[in-house]
Amino acid sequence: EILGALMSMIIVWMVTGVLIYLACMRLLHPDYDIDATVMLITSACAVLTNILLSLILHQTGHGHSHRAQARQGTSAPLEPALSNASLQAAFVHAIGDLFQSISVLISALIIFFKPQYKIADPICTFVFSIFVLATTITILRDILTMLMEG
Repeated sequence: EILGALMSMIIVWMVTGVLIYLACMRLLHPDYDIDATVMLITSACAVLTNILLSLILHQTGHGHSHRAQARQGTSAPLEPALSNASLQAAFVHAIGDLFQSISVLISALIIFFKPQYKIADPICTFVFSIFVLATTITILRDILTMLMEG
């Protein structure tokens, strides 16, 4: 479970690193073209998919069954949502993907209406990449603490 969560965090950081690298290349070499229509359709689909995935992962993380409580008539102790480390890492991964998708959607909207502002793409990538990295640090710290038997 912990190794799976660690792999998920490593993948998030690697993908974010690649996105930052590509954004830097776009800043250094501004002679690129962007098809804003395809970018809009793709990012809108990604945002919807990541919202759905995040909701599913969050619901999965309850740690209790509503049906069992109703049959017994008693209230079982509730575990905090997303207490499983790999489920928490997958949820953070999905949230990170959601923010990246939102960043692409914002960029696509700007570029669609004002093509001369195509610099919005790498700028949004930087902003949301920093956000994603910052939100994963605490989970990575928890994972490393568990691995080191802290």
